[in-house]
Amino acid sequence: MFYKEKGFYISLICGIVCLAAFGFICMNVFSDGSGEQENAVVARETEAPVMTEAPSATFSPEVEDATTDNVKSEVKEATPAPKKAKTTMKSKKTSVEDKLHFDQETGLLWPVEGDILIEYSADKVVFFPTLSQFKTNPALIIGSKVGESVKSSSSGVVKSIETNDETGTTVTIAIGDDFKVVYGQLKDLTVSKGDEVSEGQVIGKIAKPTKYYSVEGANLYYQVKQKGETVNPLVLLR
Repeated sequence: MFYKEKGFYISLICGIVCLAAFGFICMNVFSDGSGEQENAVVARETEAPVMTEAPSATFSPEVEDATTDNVKSEVKEATPAPKKAKTTMKSKKTSVEDKLHFDQETGLLWPVEGDILIEYSADKVVFFPTLSQFKTNPALIIGSKVGESVKSSSSGVVKSIETNDETGTTVTIAIGDDFKVVYGQLKDLTVSKGDEVSEGQVIGKIAKPTKYYSVEGANLYYQVKQKGETVNPLVLLR
């Protein structure tokens, strides 16, 4: 009986050992297979993909030139042509002064009756009583009376009206061909700047003399210019 029970336990222990060995072998087999599979999957996932270079497009010169020409033609057609400016010939406006003509042979009308107090002298000095000194004189100083009418020596247009200490109220009239006549020591003017005047027309009256001519008395300051240069009025007065 003892031996039977002993044999039974021995057989049981042997069976348990066999089962344990069999289970250990199976675990190793399955673990090796799954490890290889996992390693293979990791290797496939971590393997860098190989990028293949895309073929570059090549254009022939003929195609490129044709494309450029087409673009230029489209831009040219889309851009409107600039409008030509209208060219109109404008006639030069002729001023009143341009129409004036001074006939030197006919000369100038005396603007006022009276004696010459100080003669014209651009090249040498003459004596001025009020100033008590000698100096050149670019005009005629013609004696007159306060309130005496002053006439325009020629047809023309009034260029300026000014006032200064030496000649008082002064009127300048352009008479044509670059000639101008200056009338000083005036008052009660009958003309304005830009007015057209005719020969013999009254342009104002003789005023009291300025402090530069107090000794000489009432007078007309009379000057003639040609192209801005003074000329002797006696040469032109008739």
